[in-house]
Amino acid sequence: MSLQVIFGLSIALTLNQKFKGRTFLRAMAFTPWAISGVLTSVMWSLMYNEHMGVVNDLFMRLNLISQRYAWVADLDTVFSAVVVAELWRGIPFFAITLLSALQGIPEELYEAARVDGAGRVKTFFHITLPQLKNTLVLTTLLRCVWEYNNVDLIFNLTGGGPAHHTTTLTMYVAELAIRENNFGYGSAITVVSFVILLIFAMTYLKLSRMERGAEG
Repeated sequence: MSLQVIFGLSIALTLNQKFKGRTFLRAMAFTPWAISGVLTSVMWSLMYNEHMGVVNDLFMRLNLISQRYAWVADLDTVFSAVVVAELWRGIPFFAITLLSALQGIPEELYEAARVDGAGRVKTFFHITLPQLKNTLVLTTLLRCVWEYNNVDLIFNLTGGGPAHHTTTLTMYVAELAIRENNFGYGSAITVVSFVILLIFAMTYLKLSRMERGAEG
C-alpha cells in the first residue's frame, strides 16, 4: 500500500507539470485503473508465463536472469509477482485522486513561497504535502478496504497458491465455506472481517466529516 501511495504521488506530481504530451501521458497513466481485475490477471499471467512470457524474455535480454522462471508458480517469486501486478493496478487510483487534489491547491501559496525564497523541497513539505493530507488519508483508507476484499486479481493470477502462499482472508473464507463445507468457521471469520471493515468505514466517514468541516 505504501508503494502505491509513493508511486501514485510521484506520478501525480509529474503529470501536474506543464509539458508537451501531458494529456496523452495522463490517459496512459490512468488506463490500468479502467481495466477489470480479471483482464489484468490474464494479462499478467501471460507476461509471467515461463515459456512465452515477456518478463522472462526481457530479463534474459538484460542478463538479469540466466534461466526462465515460472514467476507465479515458484514460492520464491510468486509474492513479488503479485505485488508488481497489484502496484500496476493500484497506482493509477492514487495518481488520479492526488492529481485532482494538486490542481485544487491555490497558486498563490506557491507564489508566496517563491517570494520567500523557499526551494522545491521546502515547498513540497510545507505546502504541497499539508494540502494533500486529507486526500492522502481518505484515499489510503478507501484503498485499504478494497485491498482487504480483493479477490479477482490474485485468484485469477495464482488461485491462492502455490501452497496457499498468496491466499487472502476473503479467499480463505470462500474455500472453507464452499470447498470444505465448514460454514461455522467461515461464518465466524466473516463476522470478524465485517467488524474490521466497519471500523474502517466509521473511520472513513469520520475523516470525511472532518474534511468537510475544515473546508466549511
